[in-house]
Amino acid sequence: MAPRTRFVSGILIAAIGAALVFSPAVVGEALHRPAATQPEMINLRATWGGSLLGIGAFVAWLPAAKPWPRFVLGLLMWAMAGIGVARAIGFVLDGGPDTLQWVWLIAEIAIAAGCAVALRIRRYG
Repeated sequence: MAPRTRFVSGILIAAIGAALVFSPAVVGEALHRPAATQPEMINLRATWGGSLLGIGAFVAWLPAAKPWPRFVLGLLMWAMAGIGVARAIGFVLDGGPDTLQWVWLIAEIAIAAGCAVALRIRRYG
């Protein structure tokens, strides 16, 4: 895939993810799992919108599929970053995160940061 096409495709996927981050009720209805609590709303944002947001960012960022360690580290980094951003947006918009939501957010930040450091050390970025 040409770099420009890959970049535009990634931006489109990320835009769809962003739309899902800001409309968790639509996601819940589509899955027949409406959110009854604030943590459930946050999870809908993070799981569906955040995942697509991160995958879109990964596709836009990826310079090439090889070397494999860069591919894997980049995918993990951008996926966790997208999910973490969506979860943080949920904290602000939905309020009331429980302790488990904080644990997930800290883990997502730690994983994304660890992958970024590994990419930098290996000079894959």
